[in-house]
Amino acid sequence: MHCYRHPTQQAIAICRHCGKATCSNCCQESLQGIACSSACAAELQQYDLLTTRLKQTYGIGFRPPLPASVPSYFFFGLILLLTGIYLYFSEARVDYLILAMSAVFFVMAAGSYKRYRDVCVDC
Repeated sequence: MHCYRHPTQQAIAICRHCGKATCSNCCQESLQGIACSSACAAELQQYDLLTTRLKQTYGIGFRPPLPASVPSYFFFGLILLLTGIYLYFSEARVDYLILAMSAVFFVMAAGSYKRYRDVCVDC
């Protein structure tokens, strides 16, 4: 394969924007990839900027989904807390074991969520 501008020279890369083969003289490296000209390099930069903005807008690729443990622990903690409240009002007694288990589940939910946020530093 030969360069599209210099037919006598061998191509070393393909432009990421237009797909034309380029030689070492025409080739321009950028953060977005190889470009055959400054116009293609500018288009690549604009394309990557647009792609990044769209990903941020729709939340694609920036934050992993919330782990299932967080809502599960919260749900079980809430059920136990509501059970403790029900027992307090219906039987006029406090069940400390149920309230302690509820607190443990809430702490586990908070710990899972904190770990999720710490792991996802760049999200």
